[in-house]
Amino acid sequence: MLPVCILMLTAGSLLAQPAGDAVRGKAVFEGKGECLTCHRVNGNGSRLGPDLSEIGMARRENIKALETSILDPDAEVLPANRYVRVVTKAGTTLIGRLLNQDNFTVQLLDAMGKLRSFSKTDLRESAVLTKSQMPSYKGRLSDQEVADLVSYLASLKGIDKQ
Repeated sequence: MLPVCILMLTAGSLLAQPAGDAVRGKAVFEGKGECLTCHRVNGNGSRLGPDLSEIGMARRENIKALETSILDPDAEVLPANRYVRVVTKAGTTLIGRLLNQDNFTVQLLDAMGKLRSFSKTDLRESAVLTKSQMPSYKGRLSDQEVADLVSYLASLKGIDKQ
């Protein structure tokens, strides 16, 4: 059986988009996509990347943005999702999700999910990274898998709201 397609009108032309299935999308999210390595949904997964438990509420009016974030994560990196690279005076380099920064300190969440705080006087350098740390799934997931994943993400409205 051929997959059902949704026709979208974009800039005056029709584009065929495969219909997504949220159940299959959850399987991609938890399996092949390895998304729980960085993201958290309803209490499961890592705290390194953004919590996606309510991403369906935040992006409900712009499903295309979900697809773009999967295929081209560098297209838009929200300030709350930025990473920082710090180099200590001892030469140790750490990269983590920026939690807070002021004139004197930098706080980040490291790859192990541990809160790290540094006095800027103890650092050789610190730089906020403008590129996303999320890999692009373009070419790694099929069009159908992307549609399924988008459908799953769009369904996420938080534990109490589903």
